[in-house]
Amino acid sequence: MRIAVVGGMGAVAQEVVALALERGHLVSWMVSHADQLPDPSLETDYTQVLHVVRSSWDSEAEYFALLSGCDSVVVALDIHSTDPTHFVPIQRLVQKAMRSRCLRRIILVTAHGSGPSSRQLGWELWCRINFNQLMYSLFGSRALCWSVAAQYSEQERVLEQSDLLYTIVRPASIAAGPTTGTYLASPTHIYGGYISAGDVADCALKALDNEMDISQAFSIAYSPRVA
Repeated sequence: MRIAVVGGMGAVAQEVVALALERGHLVSWMVSHADQLPDPSLETDYTQVLHVVRSSWDSEAEYFALLSGCDSVVVALDIHSTDPTHFVPIQRLVQKAMRSRCLRRIILVTAHGSGPSSRQLGWELWCRINFNQLMYSLFGSRALCWSVAAQYSEQERVLEQSDLLYTIVRPASIAAGPTTGTYLASPTHIYGGYISAGDVADCALKALDNEMDISQAFSIAYSPRVA
């Protein structure tokens, strides 16, 4: 399977690329012109299995090029590598390119606190999710504090209104740690706590192979604690 990964140098996107290659998939990976790959040789020595597309986030033609020959797409944007105000426009560009390429299968990684899970946020987790956005907007209004969760929620809404075969993965707070393959995932329960980027990637790749996960949104974490 050839998988297109949209997420630049975000932690989950990098883990999706690494795990997909490890499991024998071919990967097309979109990064920005300024991004430094974790290993420069990836762009030159692994061209048979990894196609790196350098692009600006709003280049419609590059999304079309990225999806050439692909079977599925994983979108995993995060605030450390992508401006949150670009989340929804990128989602729309990906879906437009998918329609042009006649692709249907997509995994969207958002976060706990997006969509219906926002109703389960406690104050501590709300602060943790929005802390980085507060740093972006020290002098902004309280409404801006919600922008990260709101952008993820709008991403989900745009996808759910399409005719694509989607699965949404809502991880708890991302923490450093190995890929264990052992975590809780549920379409009906909301999980707080933590999970590693590697295990989020593991969940996303497993969902690609499971037709029962289509049109589902999963919360994933190590702990069953409800936030």
